[in-house]
Formats: sequence, structure tokens, C-alpha cells
Amino acid sequence: MGSSDLLTVGIDARGAAVVVSVRGELDLATVPVLRERLESVGEVSSAPSPLVIDLSSVTFIGSAGLALLVELHNQCTERGTPLAVVATGTVVPRAIQVTALDQVFAVHPTVDEALHA
Repeated sequence: MGSSDLLTVGIDARGAAVVVSVRGELDLATVPVLRERLESVGEVSSAPSPLVIDLSSVTFIGSAGLALLVELHNQCTERGTPLAVVATGTVVPRAIQVTALDQVFAVHPTVDEALHA
């Protein structure tokens, strides 16, 4: 599990899918932690396994975090990897809606719904 004082990232295989669980603040200071952990996803499963990014425990997301989601979406599109984002509460869903990123990638209220989409 990768972590910093402000961010913890866990990676788990769920059937054919890979679930990346993010907890804490996702901003300029912590994006490198998530980026590094995402680079190790290939060790858990090979593309084009579905990828679920669980942001339900993220308490803050800044522009750097949103930019990383766009970058990840583009990489997944190039590889043919299905990508789903889990976002609950108000912080992350609001940031995704305000930036219209909910028009770019699928956003789900739970990991189970993301896995079955």
C-alpha cells in the first residue's frame, strides 16, 4: 500500500478488475503518490482489465487530482481498458460535475455498481 501523511492508496484485484482505493487529500502534493501506485497496477492485472478508481474516501480533490483523472482516462482509452470512477459525498462528485468530467468518464456511487457496469 502506498501512502503519504495525507493520502493512502490501496490496490486490490476483484475478479478480472483492479480496484484502486484512494483515501485522504488528492492535490498537487499527493498526486505523485497515486501516480506511482497506478504505475504498479500492471503487477496486479494486465490490461485491458477493468480499472475502478474508488474516490469515496477522498476528503479533498484539487485541480492536480482532476488532471490526473483525465490523464488516466486518456491512458485507459489508448489501451482499451474500461475505467470507472467511484465518488460519493459532496466533495469529489461536485468537483467532477463542475468540471464536466462526468461527461468524460463513468462515475458510480459504489464499487459494486462500478464493477457491474
